[in-house]
This record gives sequence, structure tokens and C-alpha cells, in this order.
Amino acid sequence: MYDEISALMAAAPMPAVAVSVFDRTTTRFSEVTGTADATTGRPVGPHDWWDLASVTKTLVTLPEVLAHLDLDSPLADVWSPTRDHPVGRATVGQLLSHQAGLPAVRQFFRTAATRQEIVAQAVATPLVRAPGSGAEYSDLGFLLLGEAVQDHTGLSLAELARRRSGLRYGPAPGAAVATEICAWRGRLIVGEVHDENAYAMGGVAGHAGAFGTLAQVTAAAQAWLTGEVLPSHLHRAASRCWAENAADERFGLGWWLPPTRGICGPSAGADAYGCSGFVGNRIWLEPARGYGVVVLSNRVHTSREHPERFRDWCVCLLEAVAALHG
Repeated sequence: MYDEISALMAAAPMPAVAVSVFDRTTTRFSEVTGTADATTGRPVGPHDWWDLASVTKTLVTLPEVLAHLDLDSPLADVWSPTRDHPVGRATVGQLLSHQAGLPAVRQFFRTAATRQEIVAQAVATPLVRAPGSGAEYSDLGFLLLGEAVQDHTGLSLAELARRRSGLRYGPAPGAAVATEICAWRGRLIVGEVHDENAYAMGGVAGHAGAFGTLAQVTAAAQAWLTGEVLPSHLHRAASRCWAENAADERFGLGWWLPPTRGICGPSAGADAYGCSGFVGNRIWLEPARGYGVVVLSNRVHTSREHPERFRDWCVCLLEAVAALHG
């Protein structure tokens, strides 16, 4: 039944790729293929650990924020370091849905030497628009929310991730899939977070840093499909539209809604949602149709050039899966 998926994986433009297709009770397809590290020729295996990049936002930080912080509260009310700063006026819900007014990204790692310095710079970052006045996908909101959750719970994100899903922050606890030759670090990145800001924060951050095997990520994504992650009202809130912009991007809480950044194929369901990770990851959930898809890859190995190849391949894959489950 899934021969076409296997064929697409064999022709993938990424050195290594892992794909699973699952319903609410069963993993219907799971396959890993390719080269984990082109510099050594080591083939990837089912137990390899993958850098999850921004998938960290939805599988680690999002459920903890929803479980511990009030969506309608200004950030300053739930996390005191943001008092007297513009970002403190944004609500938790606005931060989760990328409408807090923060810029998309800042390269804190170039000027900050410690985690504390990066957090301080993020807290003091000027807003580019008033909270609630427009949506722009931003790492900074989840970076700040990760810090707020850690302070609120007294537990690190690494411990919260381990307890909830078994996902780990780096260094990866086993064989890991290589990502980019990092110009800033001057070496190939294997088993440590690719994202520079997260690396400069010690590898543990709300926007990036988590690692997982295909089986672990599939289980975590399946829990969203079944609604087991959170109480039903929070689960429904996370997957409905909270913000959109002129670029035809639509955001739930943490999750992207179609057609944001071409994350889905033309056959996406009206209630579908997903997320993407810079190194070459994707989760796509189709609740009404009863299935989900996980894609893990190292499309930045050894260079981050030509991201469109990964995007186009994902659309072909999601369309093929949709045809099988139509």
C-alpha cells in the first residue's frame, strides 16, 4: 500500500529521511533511509536521533505553556522579568500565535556570551508592531515562553520534555544524524543543536534544541491527533486560527494552518494543521481524515542552500499520503 511512499523516500533530495504515517491507534508506515553523515558514509538507522529544530516549539514548549500558563494573561503577569518591557504587554496567547509584535529572529549568539545575556536581550527586544496588530512567525516568542515555563514549574525544559514524551535536548544520547557544517562554529554539527541561539543558550531553549527518534516523534505527534496531550478545550484552541497576515499565513497556537508557507499540499483538509523545522522536519495532522505524517530529515547536510527542494518533496509526499487515505 505504501510502495509509492518508499519510492519517494528513495528519491528524496535530502541525504537522510525518516517518514511515518499513523492513525489514532496504529503506526501504519515507518521507514528510515539514506546517509546519516556524508563525511563518513554512515547509513541512518531507526534508532538515530534527529535534531527537531522548530518542532521543539510544538512538541515541547507548547504543551507545557498550555498546561501551566494562562492564555489571556500578559506575559509580564506570568513572568516578572518582562515587566517594564514592551513584550510584557503581549498575552501568552499572542506569543504562541506569533502576533506579539516581535521580529522573526535575532542573532543573539553573535553578541551574547551566556544564556542569561541572550534571555536579557530577547526580553529587551523592541517590538516591530503592537501586540495583536499582525502576525509574523518568530522564534523569540517561544524562546521567552520556554524561560517562563521553566521559572513557573521549577523544572528545565529538558526535564519537562523527558517526562512528557521522552524527547531529549542535546547532546543526543545516541547516534545522531548530522546537519550543517556551521560557519560560526567551524565544524560539522552532529548530535548538538543546529540553531545557533539555542546552542549559545546551552542547547536548551523553547524555540529549538530537542532531539528525538522517529518512533518518539511519531508517538508525540500521534498524541496530538488523538487529543491526549491536553484537555479538549485547550486542544481545540491550539488548532483553530488565532492570527493571519497578508502573506496568506495562518497560525493556531504554535501550529501552522494551511496554506502557511506551503507546508501542505492542495489536498489539505479544512481542519488540518502542522509545523516545520529548519533542518528539514515536518509534522502534518489531518484530524477529520484520521491520520498524521511525520517527516524527519537533514536537508541542511551539509549546506542549508536550496530549501525549496525539501518543500516541494514534502508536498509530493503529503499528496501521496492523502491519495492513500482519501
